[in-house]
Amino acid sequence: CSRKQEGYMENIRKAQASDLASIQELARDTINACYRSFLGDEGVDWFINSGESEKEVEKQLSNCVVLESNNQIQGYCAFENDFVHILMVSPNIQRSGFGAALLKHVENEMSTLGHQHYRLEIFKGNEQAIQFYLKNGWSIDREETDEEFGFVRVYLSKNA
Repeated sequence: CSRKQEGYMENIRKAQASDLASIQELARDTINACYRSFLGDEGVDWFINSGESEKEVEKQLSNCVVLESNNQIQGYCAFENDFVHILMVSPNIQRSGFGAALLKHVENEMSTLGHQHYRLEIFKGNEQAIQFYLKNGWSIDREETDEEFGFVRVYLSKNA
């Protein structure tokens, strides 16, 4: 899947082992820039500095697709069956259509696998992401408090 957008060449492909460090860096940068408002400084610093962020990316690598723009990884999405584990786009290019293109690609992949209903969950405080999914046709199903961590998770879904 590739297309031109505002002078940028965009390509979405399956992640490879050689992409791991680039995806981990993207995840760290995105978490650092975008998650402080709802995870707090302490939560973000722990997640990045503890190596948990890197481990999470490594664990999901076989289920990842990456979005490249001008031969640089600018976004990635990990999904399995009908569930989107995570979708991140570099803070530098957010709100430019790249995330929507990546999400559409993943929805098409899930549909090809035979899934007619897609699911994901997100932290309630991540308002920018919630609005992104709503704008792209997803619906909020419910909210649930994660007793262990004290966060509220928002569960969203979309029909193919």
